[in-house]
Amino acid sequence: MEVHIQRCSEIATSPLTKDPLVLPLTIFDRFASNIHIAVLFAFSPPTPTNIDLIESLSKTLLLHFPTLGGRLGGTAENPTLVLGDGGGGALLVEAEVDSNLDDHMPLCPSPDLVRLHPSTVEASHLLQVQLNRFRCGGLIVGVTAHHRVADGQSMSTFYTSWGKMSRGIPVKPVPNTDQSWLKTRFPPKCEFEHWGAEFSPIQTMSNCNFLLHPSFVDQESTSNIMLHYSHEFINSELKAGLKEKMTTFQVLLGHVWRKIIMARALGRSEETMIRVSVNGRPRLRPPVAGEFIGNLVLNAYPSADAGELIEGGLERAARIIGDAVKRIDDKYFQSFIDFGEVYKDEKLVPIYDMYGNYLSPNLEVDSWLGFQFEDVDFGGGGALCAFLPTWVPMDGLVILLPSLSEDGGVDVVVALLKEHANILKTISHSLK
Repeated sequence: MEVHIQRCSEIATSPLTKDPLVLPLTIFDRFASNIHIAVLFAFSPPTPTNIDLIESLSKTLLLHFPTLGGRLGGTAENPTLVLGDGGGGALLVEAEVDSNLDDHMPLCPSPDLVRLHPSTVEASHLLQVQLNRFRCGGLIVGVTAHHRVADGQSMSTFYTSWGKMSRGIPVKPVPNTDQSWLKTRFPPKCEFEHWGAEFSPIQTMSNCNFLLHPSFVDQESTSNIMLHYSHEFINSELKAGLKEKMTTFQVLLGHVWRKIIMARALGRSEETMIRVSVNGRPRLRPPVAGEFIGNLVLNAYPSADAGELIEGGLERAARIIGDAVKRIDDKYFQSFIDFGEVYKDEKLVPIYDMYGNYLSPNLEVDSWLGFQFEDVDFGGGGALCAFLPTWVPMDGLVILLPSLSEDGGVDVVVALLKEHANILKTISHSLK
């Protein structure tokens, strides 16, 4: 795929002011990965012009998402988000592709995908957008956003809001950055252990045993694959015979977890763990509005020996996942908020920074189900024909996506070592 960059520009996301607005990062922002997350949306023709898309993007950012155009500042002990000093803004790249969009459909994970969005390595903007025009009039919008300013639900709200603005539809409910829910108890009460679960222990805590040693694999040894599980397969095959009612997320992730264990040929006594993202908005009491823009995510850590998961069957794996997620409730989130108050002036190192890109025997799982990515529509008459994350050189990353196929269901992107990915493709739908 030949991608030719035509021009680059910057979109202001907040008014230029003499006195910039300096916002402290919340404890949830400080926990988020210090990386850009990149996604791609492909639209068949006809599509809006670049001028129309850029105009609607500018309005969306200025009116509703100024934080996406700030810059990170402060110190390791007191990190901040700076707005309005002219040092931020969003990067806008316009590109052309010398082929038809249909030539690349269905769009599958590939190293070629990284050409369709700005580089995430040492990016100078927190938000980057690349508009890729194909010879047929098709369009792929590639976007990267820094995780420290927005989680998955925030970005889904951004995409749907940009789509509404592009189509001349009022953006409702209105996105907000209201942090009135972020209340510390007095005195603060850390009821759970957050060292090792969210942050690496500070040096003075020499008695902690959570210190990790990052492991790495080279880019050429990893593969990204996409597995499709239809609505029929999930409900008539995976859920059939289960003794208790379980969510699609639990059941499908339990199935994929067991298949990856088989593909990796883990020993029976080897412990395997999943780092599962848990959205705090519906779990806090009272719940936080879904339109909150920022970070409000923690992790659950379901774990078990490989033998228990294989021999215990799908229901056992799904129950372990459900029980672990259930424990990350209002009490846990409130404990974490209080932890942030107690250690707010410390140099906090998120546990993500202690992992490399080789997670075996473990997994990192993000579910984008229910985030409305499939509803993104910039107008023009074309249809959303593909949505997926970029290609990532990592072993152990799993992302669940709403499928755009006619049979519904879920698409699962899995990043593994090539030899394990090849095995997984052959056993991904086996019920044994």
